[in-house]
Amino acid sequence: MFFAELGLTQHDSLTAAQQAASEAASASGGRSFTCVVFHQGGRLMLTTAFSNAFLINHVVAEPATKGGNPRMATNRPMDSAHVRAIGKYLVENEQNYILPPLTLNVRSVPAIHVPRGNFATAVGFVVIGDETRFSVTDGQHRLAAITKASESLTGADSTFMSDSISVVIVVEPDLARIHQDFADAAQTKQIPASLLAAFNTREPLNRVLTKIVDGSRLFHGRIDETSKSLSKNSPAIFLLNQVRGMVKELLFRDYALSESSIPARSNQVIGFTERQDAFVERTLSMMEILTKHMTPWVAIADLPTSGGPANQVVDYRKHFINMTATGLVVIGHVAYEIEKNPDPAWRAARYVDLATKVDWRRDAEIWQGTIISGDKISTTRAPGRLAAKKVIAEIGLPVTDAVDNAFPGMEPLVSAGF
Repeated sequence: MFFAELGLTQHDSLTAAQQAASEAASASGGRSFTCVVFHQGGRLMLTTAFSNAFLINHVVAEPATKGGNPRMATNRPMDSAHVRAIGKYLVENEQNYILPPLTLNVRSVPAIHVPRGNFATAVGFVVIGDETRFSVTDGQHRLAAITKASESLTGADSTFMSDSISVVIVVEPDLARIHQDFADAAQTKQIPASLLAAFNTREPLNRVLTKIVDGSRLFHGRIDETSKSLSKNSPAIFLLNQVRGMVKELLFRDYALSESSIPARSNQVIGFTERQDAFVERTLSMMEILTKHMTPWVAIADLPTSGGPANQVVDYRKHFINMTATGLVVIGHVAYEIEKNPDPAWRAARYVDLATKVDWRRDAEIWQGTIISGDKISTTRAPGRLAAKKVIAEIGLPVTDAVDNAFPGMEPLVSAGF
């Protein structure tokens, strides 16, 4: 591919290209940016980095109006909630954040200077004048969030506006092709919830989650932390996200609490390291008692984590409620009530009751009419609550409707002196 065919200015050396770009920038009042020039899909592209201040001034989004004709605009309708979430992330993590590159579009070829040669890829210098405007092909919410965050990060010690973000610039004048570029760039696969929970340890909930998994004799080495769903023949006992549901019940008494609510609630309940450590210690104590006394957990804990004997997990999963995500949620819900009592000995006795007095077999009467309907296990909140109330009554704890109106997540921690 010859760059000369694309209208670029070629020079005998890289130094000459740099000098020509510098002179052009000085003459036009523009700026020269070092870039990599390359060819992809039949078009000229370049990549460089723009400061946040430069982005705000030179990159525009043209979102479609909801209910209008999206084909007349460059971008899809703006999701204001998504912008707020990214902006909040930037403001709260100014010294420790990361943003993926933006894909930008420019309708005509800017002034680009490259060394002479028949190269597939070349280092060059692009001259951008004050009048140059780029549109967003992919990343309009990141751009809007950067603009929003800049309104808050205005202190003298803030370096946010001088931070930069990587950009890929596509030279494309055709609006229909720009729309197609957006659709093509959106062909990404969503990160499985378990993998996101394993990686996103900025969130206190996920920090305690990984410590619980690593410290539990039952969970360690037996949790699938990467998959979206658990194969019927998997020797893993749970997905990481399913264990996370139990932890959400323990902390907030609501495994279905929206992800947008979790950061604030986590900071409220376990925002300090001391609280996190205490919560992990109490949860591991609970898990050890249940693992020691509850069928089939007691048998699974003695199995290897791989190989033929580990495949017994597949059979256990078919026959026991406590080998399902719903069963974990029920356990977490009941444990939330047990954890309200500050007496460790009393709590330990109730966990022994939870392990031994409740029939965890799938065909047990206690589950019929609540989470069991025919051959299927319900995964919705209401049946799980009914099953949990039956379990609470089975182990001799009082069942009151007032509990459902309690402020989730606070009572066990406060009463225990966390």
